[in-house]
Amino acid sequence: MNKARILHVVIDLSGFGGAEMTLLRYLATTENARASHAVLTLKAVKAGPSVGAEIEKLGIPVHSLGISGLKSMVLAVPRLFKTLRALQPDVLSAWLYYPSLIASLIGPFLSPRPRVIWHIRSLPFVRFQDRPARWLTQRLLAMLSQIGKVQIISNSEAARLAHAAIGFQTNADRWQVIPNAVDVTRYRFKADARASIRASLHLPDSALVIGTVGRNVPEKGYPDLFKAFGQVQARLPSGTCDRLHLLIAGRDVTIETPGIAALVDATGLPRDRFHLLGARGDVAELLSAMDFFVMPSRSESFPNALAEAMAVGLPAIATDVGDCRVVLDDDRFIATADTLTDGLASMIMLDADEQHAIGAGNRERIAKRYTLEKMTAAFDRAFKAG
Repeated sequence: MNKARILHVVIDLSGFGGAEMTLLRYLATTENARASHAVLTLKAVKAGPSVGAEIEKLGIPVHSLGISGLKSMVLAVPRLFKTLRALQPDVLSAWLYYPSLIASLIGPFLSPRPRVIWHIRSLPFVRFQDRPARWLTQRLLAMLSQIGKVQIISNSEAARLAHAAIGFQTNADRWQVIPNAVDVTRYRFKADARASIRASLHLPDSALVIGTVGRNVPEKGYPDLFKAFGQVQARLPSGTCDRLHLLIAGRDVTIETPGIAALVDATGLPRDRFHLLGARGDVAELLSAMDFFVMPSRSESFPNALAEAMAVGLPAIATDVGDCRVVLDDDRFIATADTLTDGLASMIMLDADEQHAIGAGNRERIAKRYTLEKMTAAFDRAFKAG
């Protein structure tokens, strides 16, 4: 194994998660990244399209521990030490809570001792009774941030403030905010994708499609979205209501998922008004099939899906969580769970020219503020610091 100056430690590269996509975008825009970067994934990379496959295409070494459960985790500890000692990283770049804890516990036993960077990509939206392991990990990291020498990078100011509230050290020399970036060459309106996807979903040209992207977890606020979608029918003219459809892409968001099916049925609307696609690898294209984007989240750090939808030129509405207000920068379309219905109705009833102008302004904002070049340069400075 060749020495890795920067070793990125992640949980899983088999999907297209937000943290993993950020790492991929950074590596893809870093000159000669294969010479100084490597990736260690705790879980094996599954066959098929994935972030892991894309990173390997860049020529960057990907090492896997193949962990699949508690027993395999224990058995993987010797291999973890062996891999780290062989790679001898100068920097352990740990993405998300569990890799951050592992890096901080193991780092002192490596020689030479690497500098440790934690990437905090979410808000601590979890209760002990719901996810005790994650809750405990967050509190352990909070204590370690006070006593250990660690650098912390988050993708939003909201994440910094929320972690400060549970005991994290967040002063300027310890915590840095680097917003996510959007590849506006990939995330742009594509007329051919709109036509083909709508045809595959049997959506007529006259359909008004409200869409969102996100996995089926409490943080994403799907109960609030389905409730608002059902209620908005009463706020609109009948001819408009009949044209409304809801399109969602995200892991475990299918009509076969019992909890999702119950939310659909509670609206009282026909099931053919819902297009629940599960996990998809073509989100950049799916966004072009939408007319409006809604982010109903109850917790966010940096709202990737919102920024990507804005880059495609969609009018968007979002709940006032994380950095959604900062990214959207339009208080007319910032909502709460209780006002989401009103916000959707207001957006849908705007005339076509105003909707287009809002979408064009959204794309311009993302293209100027959240560029790959800015994000890559900030990460480069962070990795070179110290």
